[in-house]
Amino acid sequence: MFAKTALIVLAAAAGIASALPSSEPPSRVESSPRAKRTTHYGLATVYDQEGAYGSCGQKHADSDFIAALTPTWQGSSYPPKYCGRKVFITNTGSGDGVGGKGNSVTVTVEDTCPGCPSADSIDLSRGAFSSLTNGATTGNVNIEWHFCNVNGQC
Repeated sequence: MFAKTALIVLAAAAGIASALPSSEPPSRVESSPRAKRTTHYGLATVYDQEGAYGSCGQKHADSDFIAALTPTWQGSSYPPKYCGRKVFITNTGSGDGVGGKGNSVTVTVEDTCPGCPSADSIDLSRGAFSSLTNGATTGNVNIEWHFCNVNGQC
């Protein structure tokens, strides 16, 4: 009788333990299903921070992986709407010979790009652009991109 009761208690405990949340972080799929993402298509260009403050109020090195979104995204308030948000960008190719098709980078929004060619274009720091393009320092590339989750998972 005792053995049967112990077995039932152990089975119940195992069932409860498997129902408890895991201490491991959720996978990319669990945390941000692709179906809930909106993919945007635009052009990536490159800019220099040149020691100046970005519209989000921070100074960054040109080697930092930062980006500037258009006023369509950033709005006109201070601080701009998407400051600090992570963006996942994929290089989909270039018409002007810039390489790196298929490369991807994750950047942090730290500035606004009023001169970007379209609402979904993104201006990238030299570090981010170089990584996306296999070392190019000028030019532009076609991109597809999406915002990462608020918690930074892409």
